[in-house]
Amino acid sequence: MAEGAHGGLPQRRSGWFAMVIAVGVILIVLGVWNAVDGLSALVAGDFVVADADRVIALQVAAWGWVLLALGVVEVVAGIALFIGARWARVVAVLVAGFNGVVQLAFLAAYPVGAVLIMIASALVIWTVIKHGDAARI
Repeated sequence: MAEGAHGGLPQRRSGWFAMVIAVGVILIVLGVWNAVDGLSALVAGDFVVADADRVIALQVAAWGWVLLALGVVEVVAGIALFIGARWARVVAVLVAGFNGVVQLAFLAAYPVGAVLIMIASALVIWTVIKHGDAARI
């Protein structure tokens, strides 16, 4: 239990507190995943091409910078969600939404990974919008 704001009786945390913390962890994992993908894309610097039926030609170096920056922002926002920062909730929704849209570009090349990231992004968005204030200190 957390102590009340004025030193009074302890206040009970919402049951959603743990879910908001879990979403912060998920956001950090997504951020690390994107940062690693971005770094590997910068090191490789080629094009991503799927099989002949589903050809995707992306300039990987450009996407590498986007994914690296997105990953860093996601990690910082995920950490800030732990303390209930209001700006972190806004940033978390924006980067999770952007991340979900970006994964559409990789859907043909990495269908399972892209769908898992889109589901995790949707979970982040729903939880932060619906119950984000549960982690507020």
